[in-house]
Amino acid sequence: MALLLILAGVELRREFDGAARLRAEVARSYDTRSRIQSVFSLLQDAETGQRGFIITGDERFLEPYDRALGGLDAALADLGGRLADHPAQTADVHALGVLVSRKRDTMERTVDLRTEGDARAAMAIVSSGEGKQAMDAIREVVARMIGREAAALDELAARSEARTRRTEALVGGLFLLLLATAAAIGLLIWRFVATRTALTTRLAASAARQQATLDSAIDAIVTLNPSGSVESVNAAGERMFGWPAAELARRDVGVLIEDLAGNGEGAFLSRLGASQGTLEGGIVQELTARRRDGSSFPVDVALGAMDLPTGRHVVAVIRDISERRRIESMKDAFVSTVSHELRTPLTSIAGSLGLLAGGAAGELPEKASRLIGIAHSNSQRLVRLINDILDVEKLESGKTPMTMDVLDLREVAARSIDGVRGYADQLNVTLTLLEGAPAPIRGDADRLIQVVTNLLSNAAKFSPAGGQVAVGVNPETRIARLSVTDQGPGIPEAFRARIFGKFAQADASDARAKGGTGLGLAIAREIAERHGGRLWFESREGEGATFHLDLPLWSEEPQRTGGGRLLICEDDADAARVLAEMLTAEGYRTDIAGTAREALTMARRGGYEAALIDLQLPDADGVGLIRALKADRTTRSLPVIVVSGDVARGRVRGRSLEVVDWMEKPFDQERLRLAIAALPGAARPRVLHVDDDPDILTVTAEALGVTAEVMPARSLQEAREALAVQRPDLVILDLGLPDGHGLDLLPELTGPDGATIPVVVYSAQELDAQTAPSVEAVLTKSRMSLTQLSRAVHRLTARSDEDAR
Repeated sequence: MALLLILAGVELRREFDGAARLRAEVARSYDTRSRIQSVFSLLQDAETGQRGFIITGDERFLEPYDRALGGLDAALADLGGRLADHPAQTADVHALGVLVSRKRDTMERTVDLRTEGDARAAMAIVSSGEGKQAMDAIREVVARMIGREAAALDELAARSEARTRRTEALVGGLFLLLLATAAAIGLLIWRFVATRTALTTRLAASAARQQATLDSAIDAIVTLNPSGSVESVNAAGERMFGWPAAELARRDVGVLIEDLAGNGEGAFLSRLGASQGTLEGGIVQELTARRRDGSSFPVDVALGAMDLPTGRHVVAVIRDISERRRIESMKDAFVSTVSHELRTPLTSIAGSLGLLAGGAAGELPEKASRLIGIAHSNSQRLVRLINDILDVEKLESGKTPMTMDVLDLREVAARSIDGVRGYADQLNVTLTLLEGAPAPIRGDADRLIQVVTNLLSNAAKFSPAGGQVAVGVNPETRIARLSVTDQGPGIPEAFRARIFGKFAQADASDARAKGGTGLGLAIAREIAERHGGRLWFESREGEGATFHLDLPLWSEEPQRTGGGRLLICEDDADAARVLAEMLTAEGYRTDIAGTAREALTMARRGGYEAALIDLQLPDADGVGLIRALKADRTTRSLPVIVVSGDVARGRVRGRSLEVVDWMEKPFDQERLRLAIAALPGAARPRVLHVDDDPDILTVTAEALGVTAEVMPARSLQEAREALAVQRPDLVILDLGLPDGHGLDLLPELTGPDGATIPVVVYSAQELDAQTAPSVEAVLTKSRMSLTQLSRAVHRLTARSDEDAR
């Protein structure tokens, strides 16, 4: 309000000052115009005296003539001074002075001639019109100067009038605004009171809901202030620890959780960061908690940061895992029981039934023989089920030893075919091993035969009578691929996402019609991943299925030479030193980090070719560290090799992570050399991504990170322009483009030397690989993740580099 009044006062003051300036300018303008006119009047007086003298010869006419000429110089000088700040007027004053001088010269010549008695010559000059021309020019300049002065005054008057109208409008508007402001203030006061009442009610309701949510949680939720003292505990926490919330307030968290922030000096948050790692990504640790009565129990503690104006607070979500530990113990006891107490009698039962069916007790009646056969078959099925359950448990717990030897995957396929041939013959299905080159790998022969046998038996089981199962083994860039193709009904779309799950069956009738436990593929994939490989499939409903087993290709010569720097994250100083010495022998330099926090800090500094990470770290979980590395743009492209004594469990939790290799302790120099050889090269491949969806282009470039140089193109035309500028190492191609079909680009991807750029079709449209044989991979957007696309890109660009060498 005061500001409005001040504004009105300032504007009125400006109006008064403007009116005063206008009055002064009016007076000055009229005076200037009068003085301009006086110059012309003096010339007229001089001209009148001159002409009277020339005509009459009377010297009395020279008095006004001389008086007028004497005043001209002063009048012109006065005008020049008055109009010095006006460039146009100053120029006219100068022009007026020149014309006045010319007129004066004419008049003085005629007067001199008349004085000398030559009246005729003087009259001739006057009659020539020379003087008149000068006067006309003077009159024109004088009129222009007077007009300019008048126009300037009119403009100033118009501005003053406009300013007056603005001032009137402003004052009127300010008055109305004052009235509106007064009304608005009254309305705002009313709304403030109403809003404050509503907010108070809403906050109370929100606080009640939050408190109800916290009290209904089954986990204890404890908030800690920056000093590590307890601020609040929910109802579950009171029940879990046996402390009332009021008595825990301001107590150190050490009364609830042992060694949460470690011992030593320094602030709580500093000690917490040193012992548990950064809070930004959340921390989950298994710790020991203590009840009020002094008893202790195991807990999972999830820590998160809560930044408030009073500083960084900590939220701890605590879950009692006593029951989980008890169940794990029961599980171990169950496995032990199944392993011994069930296997032993089942072996006797199955063996005895087998002997009876084979005629060991003499020839049996036909009905008895048939019943014995049924019993023997189902006892064998039960043995297989128990064996599969035990295999799954052992693989996931890391208790299955692997004897790694150099093998030919083709030989593994041949031995597996021999083992399944009898079963296939019963189903009238032919097993064929296709011709191909040897494919050396390093693995456990028995376990790999188990995988291939499972794939073959499934293919035979689902193939029609008289069908054929083709087995192909082919060495590719860095991998050896075994493929099993059947002529069955294919894999239903709805079943594909869970085909590798435990006890997975396409539908309930499969188990009855085809038999099987639904564990075979889960076991096969686990074994494949334990070998650093991958098990996957391709299928179209009604056209059969092909399962692929990809394993690292073994080579006697290392594929990679040392010289780079590697980061080792290992909390065991002796193990870290041994690993560093083994890597030094391969020509690498190493840095050792004892904690996840230290490793993350060192990795962000850059300069490492890869990181070797243990899963059991003092301040965080190794899988969590890998996730943090992959989430950070500066470390996303850093290759990771897991080195741990519990690789199997790590694989289960980190299945979606891009890990180069999983090495289980203990390992030898050769195993380490193979893992290092699998590291991707440092050169960044150029990838041309052709897709009309800008979001797909963005997220794909983000997924590939800094490991590839992505060149986006939103149409065939843009793709052709990019190809003309630079030849990429690989093309990711969408099919539906605004200016044509994606496959129209394929003929342009072959260079003059006949070399073809690898192509990955990544599209929502289905594509039959037989229609585009030059395409290296076909990935459907709705079925394949960006991680799978990234892996395909890395695999194909690596193969392209290998071919170039």
